[in-house]
Amino acid sequence: MSFWIYFPLNIKNFWIYKTQEKFSNDYIYTKVVINEKIPFSDKVIYICSYYIDDEEIKKESYVVQRDGIYIYAKKIENNLVVFDPIVPFLPYNFERLDWWSWEGKTGLIPTKILFQNKKIVEENVYKIVYIEENKYGKSEYCIFLKKNVGIVREEAETPFLGYISELTDYDVSFDDFSFIDFQSVESEEIYSKKEEDDTYSIYDFQDYQGEEVIDYIDESEFNMEENEENLLIEDLTQEDSNQDLYFEEDIQEGEDENENRW
Repeated sequence: MSFWIYFPLNIKNFWIYKTQEKFSNDYIYTKVVINEKIPFSDKVIYICSYYIDDEEIKKESYVVQRDGIYIYAKKIENNLVVFDPIVPFLPYNFERLDWWSWEGKTGLIPTKILFQNKKIVEENVYKIVYIEENKYGKSEYCIFLKKNVGIVREEAETPFLGYISELTDYDVSFDDFSFIDFQSVESEEIYSKKEEDDTYSIYDFQDYQGEEVIDYIDESEFNMEENEENLLIEDLTQEDSNQDLYFEEDIQEGEDENENRW
């Protein structure tokens, strides 16, 4: 099975979601658009933008490589959060896996994520549950992936809020991944902590050059009082003032090294 048909990635693909907080009658519409594609010899990066009323509120980047689709980074307002190592969102052979896991850093925060594959829950729809745990607490997300569509529903329960997001409209197409030599992996092999592991870290891509990497902040925390937010960022700066994001110039392929993609 071609795993990417459950999460179509291509330039100009878009999805529109109606999102509602639990126990609330209020809702918002969010449009997700893939605005940029960055090809390499053995992988491709896609950058998605999230819009509310035509205002960009967030960006996310995904990497398609030989063993699956990975989450590389998120940017909320001016805060860039890079996952080190990148997170296995959808392994090449996910349909045969009952679970897979990840352990690393979300920004500067040690984090663990456990993915559970609940398999097909209705025609052509897989249910994936993932539990993320770090010093802010435990968050549980449930996503429903539909063949030839992508995410059609998401349910979330975090220490800060709970919400349900449902797809209302979309338009997708499929990119050509014939140049990638895909191969499957087992649950235990995904991001095993070995020195010889050939997975990618934050230093493998240049597209976030010049951005400041700060501690992980959950999206809902942007509702904090301004003085509390300033204290948090100041504390993080003191905690690791040398945590800058940089990249080696010889990694980038086929793009202007001075271009700031964010």
